[in-house]
Amino acid sequence: MEEQVSTSEVFHAPCPLWRRFSAIAYDAILLSCIVFLAWQPIPLLAEILSPRISHAFRLAYLISVCFLFFGWFWCHGGQTLGMRAWRIKLVRINVPDTRPVTWRMAWMRFILSILSWAILAIGYFSSVFHPNKLAWHDILSQTKLVVIDPSRSLNR
Repeated sequence: MEEQVSTSEVFHAPCPLWRRFSAIAYDAILLSCIVFLAWQPIPLLAEILSPRISHAFRLAYLISVCFLFFGWFWCHGGQTLGMRAWRIKLVRINVPDTRPVTWRMAWMRFILSILSWAILAIGYFSSVFHPNKLAWHDILSQTKLVVIDPSRSLNR
């Protein structure tokens, strides 16, 4: 019989800001490559569409590509490649088991993290003063980043 491992047993600490920014830097490199490749057909569509529609479409497309990158990783394993490198994982707040983050939570987290950056990253820097090191988008999306204890794993 398999033993259930609770989140509190596997994760030993909230994610500090420096570690969060380090994972963001890794993911930014990978995401820029993905956006570069995904952007290749867009100039062809720009010739077909009117300038106003073309601009709105390009913006929506760019946001969609970025969200699908983060959303997929967050909902399927809770870690982007940058998060894996820095041993951090996205989990739900106040959920005793290890159910994955939902697409709705991922969408809220994604949009709110953009807003956190847009106001001079104040939403991120607020995590320094929070007792559990939660940023604004963590609290509002009911998710949090935690450091994975390397001596334990979820797959026992």
